[in-house]
Amino acid sequence: MKNYLFAMIMLAAFSTSVMAQSDSNPWAVTLGTNAVELTQTGTFQDEGLSVSPNFSYLEISRYIGSGFSVNLAGTFNSIDRDSGNEDLYYGVDLGTTLTSREIIDLGNFEPTLRAGVGLVGGLSGISTTEEDFFSIYAGAGINYWFNDALALSIKTTYKNYSKELDGLLGNDNGGRHHFQHLVGLTLAFGDGDSDRDGVKDSVDACPEVAGLESLNGCPDADGDGVKDSDDDCPMTAGLAALNGCPDADGDGVKDSDDACPNVAGVAALNGCPDADGDGITDADDACPNAAGSKAMNGCPDADGDSVADKDDKCPAVAGPASNNGCPEYPLSMLADYDINFDLEKYNIDSQDVQRLSTVLKVLLANTDANISIEGHADNTGEESFNNPLSNNRATSIKDYLVNLGVDGNRLSTKAFGEAKPKASNSTEEGRAINRRVEFKVVK
Repeated sequence: MKNYLFAMIMLAAFSTSVMAQSDSNPWAVTLGTNAVELTQTGTFQDEGLSVSPNFSYLEISRYIGSGFSVNLAGTFNSIDRDSGNEDLYYGVDLGTTLTSREIIDLGNFEPTLRAGVGLVGGLSGISTTEEDFFSIYAGAGINYWFNDALALSIKTTYKNYSKELDGLLGNDNGGRHHFQHLVGLTLAFGDGDSDRDGVKDSVDACPEVAGLESLNGCPDADGDGVKDSDDDCPMTAGLAALNGCPDADGDGVKDSDDACPNVAGVAALNGCPDADGDGITDADDACPNAAGSKAMNGCPDADGDSVADKDDKCPAVAGPASNNGCPEYPLSMLADYDINFDLEKYNIDSQDVQRLSTVLKVLLANTDANISIEGHADNTGEESFNNPLSNNRATSIKDYLVNLGVDGNRLSTKAFGEAKPKASNSTEEGRAINRRVEFKVVK
């Protein structure tokens, strides 16, 4: 007996953890002993309680749901009679058991009710010969679960039996009923289907919730092929790539995160479109078809003067917004600012300084432009004198501008002497015009 108990306990210790006998663990085997109590009226009036010291009780049970299980049990016992005889009692029972677990959870304790039909035999006192009898039984018991697989089971059963089936409900002859007490260890095991979805618990990823075989037994409420536990939108059909969430515009951004759910866009802009690819949504882009900057509300500014090209009257030349994007001192102004010199002179006088202040502003406003400073002379005097004179005039202007902060690398000089008159040298007025320095933009 000790070896038997040790083996059962060790087996339970290594068994799978389940909740007693249930859908998920539908099979149970009980092995133990029994006692037959014949004390009653009739043939066995003076008989006592016969306890079997051996393994004399075996029951196999299959859980069928709602707290009910079907049981097949066999027992035998050695009955010592007062007469000195020894009867070999045996019984086979087929019935059902209802547990309390579906009604109330009492923790480790589990009361039971049982009833069924069977056969009993071996009691010679029932008739003149040892025969088998039909029986019906009813009883109650309790299971104490040591863990989720092993329980101590105690049951008491009242049996009524008869030679004929129609005699089971009567008791015409004394001694045709008795009590049988059963004690044993119950081991629950098996591979059931707790949620009854057709997927065995051993392979069911969601054994407590009915689901689909294609999803290893897990549910999919919206039918999109993504199990609810992995579905960010379990009540709305969606895409596996978006964790089960829908994407109406097909832009790869799930609708719940898409600021423009009905228009395909880009993920970086929360699903909103950006036709020109400048990182500004079309709805916020003042120039949706031309790439621009955020500072310009999505519009381009080719000359970088902070005036959008669409508003810039000089889009290729930087200028202030106050002048509609055009420079206040354009290079074209240089054509009107020749510097004139007295006869045979190249020094800069006060009138030249005033004109050069404007030239300086033009140069500083157009720092990317290179300028050629070109010196000229009238036809007074020899050419050998006029050529160096025109060079000195150009050089003096360059030196003046460099001293005022203009980058000298932007400035070059040329000397033309009297070769390129701007006016007629036949008059004093014309000769005064020809004694000059001009500014030309180098392209």
